[in-house]
Amino acid sequence: MLLTLVFFFNFLREILQETMSADEEHHRESWTMFGNEVEKVELDVIRNQQMLRTRVDKMDLRRKVFRLSQRSPDFPVPLRAHMVWEGMTVKLSCTVQGCPPPKVTCVERQVGIGPHQTSAPTSPKSPICLISSYLIHTFPLKSECLSSLLALELQPEAQFDSTFSPTWAKEGTSFTLQCTFTNPLLPFQQDVSWFRDGVQLHQSSSTDITTCDNKATITIGTAHKEYEGFYTAKLRTRDGVQEHKSFVYIKDASAAALGGPASPLAVQVSDVNRDYIFLTWQPPSADGASPVEGYIGQDEWVRCNVHIQKACHFPVFGLKDRTLYRFRVRAVNQAGAGRPSKATEDVLTGDPLEHTRTTGMLSTLSTFEISDRLVPLPPTDVHACEVSDSYVVLRWTEPEPRGREPLTFYVEQSLAGQTSWGLASMDVVVSSPRFPVFGLVKEKQYCFRVRSVNKYGVSDPSEPSAPVSLAKPQAVPAPPPSVMAVRDTDTSVLLQWEEPTDKNGILGYYLYYSEAGKQDWKTVNNKPVVKTRFTVHGLKTRREYVFRVKSVSRAGNSRYSDESRPIMVKSAINVPSAPSAISLLLCSGSEMVLGWRAPSCHGGSPVQGYYLDQREKGTETWREVNVKPAKKRQFKVSNLICGHFYHFRVFAANLAGVGKPSDASEAFLCEKWTMPQPGEKRLFGAAVGRSAV
Repeated sequence: MLLTLVFFFNFLREILQETMSADEEHHRESWTMFGNEVEKVELDVIRNQQMLRTRVDKMDLRRKVFRLSQRSPDFPVPLRAHMVWEGMTVKLSCTVQGCPPPKVTCVERQVGIGPHQTSAPTSPKSPICLISSYLIHTFPLKSECLSSLLALELQPEAQFDSTFSPTWAKEGTSFTLQCTFTNPLLPFQQDVSWFRDGVQLHQSSSTDITTCDNKATITIGTAHKEYEGFYTAKLRTRDGVQEHKSFVYIKDASAAALGGPASPLAVQVSDVNRDYIFLTWQPPSADGASPVEGYIGQDEWVRCNVHIQKACHFPVFGLKDRTLYRFRVRAVNQAGAGRPSKATEDVLTGDPLEHTRTTGMLSTLSTFEISDRLVPLPPTDVHACEVSDSYVVLRWTEPEPRGREPLTFYVEQSLAGQTSWGLASMDVVVSSPRFPVFGLVKEKQYCFRVRSVNKYGVSDPSEPSAPVSLAKPQAVPAPPPSVMAVRDTDTSVLLQWEEPTDKNGILGYYLYYSEAGKQDWKTVNNKPVVKTRFTVHGLKTRREYVFRVKSVSRAGNSRYSDESRPIMVKSAINVPSAPSAISLLLCSGSEMVLGWRAPSCHGGSPVQGYYLDQREKGTETWREVNVKPAKKRQFKVSNLICGHFYHFRVFAANLAGVGKPSDASEAFLCEKWTMPQPGEKRLFGAAVGRSAV
């Protein structure tokens, strides 16, 4: 019994303990859940407070921005001026800003215009209309702002009116070219530019360029042969650039001696050194009474060459260092020396490598070597850079290191294969690494060597050059073949020819003309023509002419080419220009009757007919309308689709062929006309008498 009670009490105690443990755990879990829920509620409260504060801040910011944005209306992009054609649709636009948003009203001449209303522009003086002034009024609530006035004023741009034709000027005189314009030049058209053979001309002491309201001129103070060529005036327009081009001929001035040659041209200076330059030029077109035998050069105006130089190049030697020189050339024939050429620009002699030269001894030399080598080193790379039939130009490289002292040179020469050397420079002081040697014997070979000289002494000789001999006289080029004249206008002829087989060294061509059967030859151009075709102006209408051509090179001019066939000067037959002003005369719904204006130029032959092309609006492909030419300036186009828009263009044709197409017409709507045809009238008789109806 006792054991049973003990067991029972123990069992109760375990049950009680388990119950208390379960209650404790439940109580603990309840408190944990309660703590988590409280934390969640706290987080939600904090989040809502932050959102509320953000919203309040945004609303406050909006109120501040709204207060700051309160201002009167403004036009950041105002109305601008327009120039329009009569009948065009004009769209005016501007940008308006303000707070609160303003209301906009367009006013013409103080009369309100609604958003879909139009105002009919009128102008009694011109097809270009003068649009009335427009005002933009803004009404933000109770405030009002008036925009700036917009005036669409008539400002027609200038076009070429009268232009200069081919012009002739005498060498040494002045000439003026002038263009006039249809209207005063607009501000963006003031810079009328002038060109000669594609090179723009600028204001200078010899060139005067003037542009005023409706006229542009250019004056050349002293005409030289170098100024011959195509002169072009360029005018800027809204669509691009318009230009007018014409040729200016420079005729020879009177000869210095009776029968003497004309002046050479294009004298150029190259290879400038301390005491040496190289001259080149082009031979004149007119030899005078006898062929040109050679040339003499002059510097300020002292003769440079003792003997006449046959070719158009010459080395000038013995000049002063750092001195300005100008050069000109005269041609010589049996009658004597001709007129001098145009002088070159000022040329300053000097050392071209002075800015790159290292002065003093090399830093690698020791003190003993510097004191022991005060005498200069010999030059290197001695060779002939220019070989003619009368001289040889030697060239070499100065020694390196060169030293600080001024350096000159001795030039020695010897026959090839011999050991005896003679002084070629004689008493001439050679300051440049260039030296021309004259007086050599033809068909013999020479070797040359050079010594450097300074105040301390003379260097050892350089290595000898390769054997050099005088060149054979340069042959003049062959004349151009196949000279042919083609009709151009009533006073001009297009001359064409072919290049010679050997065209090396050819600088251009001189042209000559004479009336058929008279052999009175006259020069066309005094500046060589580079191309193989040229339009000869200034001829007499219905006179027959023959032409011939010379090739030009540094060796001189070729003989004359064979004469062209005689040609009578009169207008050639060309294709006609394009028709214009295509208009719609009648439309039946599937057919259109078109009319147009005749070409402004028929090309020297009457217009034989017209061809039409058509295309639908929005397409790019043109379709042929008629195979047979239309004889009249009206044509009925069939097989059209009602309700479609069509563009048309017209070609004119004559004996020379079909000309260029006209501009495309405006888009014509294929729709049956219901109104009476223009000009249609009906006649009614009210009474009939002996002499009246």
